[in-house]
Amino acid sequence: MAEAKNSVPFKALVAQASAVLLTRGVEAETTAVHGVVAHLVGAMVKRVGMDEEEAVHLVTPEAVADTIMKATAEREPGAAPPHAVRPVRVDDRLVRVRVESLGHLVMATEQAGKYASLNGDGPAAAHLLDLGTEIGAALVKRQAEGEAEIPIGVLDEVAERVDAVADHLEEDGWSGCPCGEDHGQRETDLGALPVMRHHVALARRLRG
Repeated sequence: MAEAKNSVPFKALVAQASAVLLTRGVEAETTAVHGVVAHLVGAMVKRVGMDEEEAVHLVTPEAVADTIMKATAEREPGAAPPHAVRPVRVDDRLVRVRVESLGHLVMATEQAGKYASLNGDGPAAAHLLDLGTEIGAALVKRQAEGEAEIPIGVLDEVAERVDAVADHLEEDGWSGCPCGEDHGQRETDLGALPVMRHHVALARRLRG
């Protein structure tokens, strides 16, 4: 499979499947799409009995997208979405935000991302890391009058993802310590809730 994965048809199939997903309102990390393509190609090799390079041509972008969408739809309630799937950002309008406020949102994504990572929600952790990086990129650009431009969609996603982590922390017992011992961690976790909710409200207020 190693040679097939490096072939032009394989890479083209990954790109085409990603494009099909975008038309369905979602995007998935390239590595995730890559993995699904490899799985379907491997299944086709076993079913038809041909080599991998030939089997690539029998897998359609729609079949890859269907597999990812089906896995997303069939996950258990509250479970993390598979394949690092997330909604396509539909609002890229820019708003000017004070750099201090954006600094708070970077801290919010870092804190929520840590909780998501420690509690097994890798896709949410990756999304939050991406958001923090995107806000950080806006902060390091040359600023005018202490403000930076940021897409409204980023603010919406920060509010949504941090709020979701806060819900898990409050309702599902997510913890910032993986040791599993009772040493007052629950009180510490619950103490983080007001800060998270404040950051959610801040992100929503900044979008205007």
